[in-house]
Amino acid sequence: MTGFRAFLAKEFAETMHTWRIWVLPGFLLFSAISSPILTYFTPALMDALGSQGTGIAITVPDPTASAAYLEYIGNLFELVMLAMVIAYGGIVNSEVRSGTGALTLAKPLSRHAFVLGKWVSQLAVLLVAASLATAVCVGVTAVVLDSGPALALVAAAGLWFAYAVLMLSVMVLLSVAFRAPAAASGAGVGAYLSLVVLGQFPRLAEVTPAELPTAATDRIQGIPAIWVTPLLTTVVASLVLLLAALWLFSRREI
Repeated sequence: MTGFRAFLAKEFAETMHTWRIWVLPGFLLFSAISSPILTYFTPALMDALGSQGTGIAITVPDPTASAAYLEYIGNLFELVMLAMVIAYGGIVNSEVRSGTGALTLAKPLSRHAFVLGKWVSQLAVLLVAASLATAVCVGVTAVVLDSGPALALVAAAGLWFAYAVLMLSVMVLLSVAFRAPAAASGAGVGAYLSLVVLGQFPRLAEVTPAELPTAATDRIQGIPAIWVTPLLTTVVASLVLLLAALWLFSRREI
């Protein structure tokens, strides 16, 4: 692919010097820090509310590292996923709409390299940010509670990363298919909600990416998790969506 390395270096430089470096890494780090702290203080907050004379008895289990990790993973599959959908709505079409895409492609750069450079650069951002955030979560949890099932959290975070790669591929394809970033983000929300709904049907979920959120929480709780087939289908679906984006962009008018 002509010009891939140079374009990828340009994408990394733009990511490091624009708002992109703060959005998803910021959400990930916020979840990593807030989850164990919120878990630790929730019983005290509930006791304080109960002492206000409301007459309502609220029973909250003692805070544990597992509970903090579950809160963190839950935030990743919900809060961070929605942030991804919004942030990546314009991952391709924003440059095309502004005209900079045409100028960039006028150079020795293939269309496949253009799309793949976008995908790879954000894949690297997700990998580094998720690794750092998970390490921070383990560290903060160890300080306020204990280390708990840290290895299980790492495994759960790995399943989340596979899910995030799938959604990245979805958003790259939608950003190629739709000219407006808002339209791509709207369709991305629909795709995400479809996976959530699919997860409510166990027999279907167990052979699709929709099972990964459940598998991640099961790993943290020490419950036997169904993750091999969902992970394989997630990898295959991610590659198919990326190939579809490459094919569609190669035939799109710029």
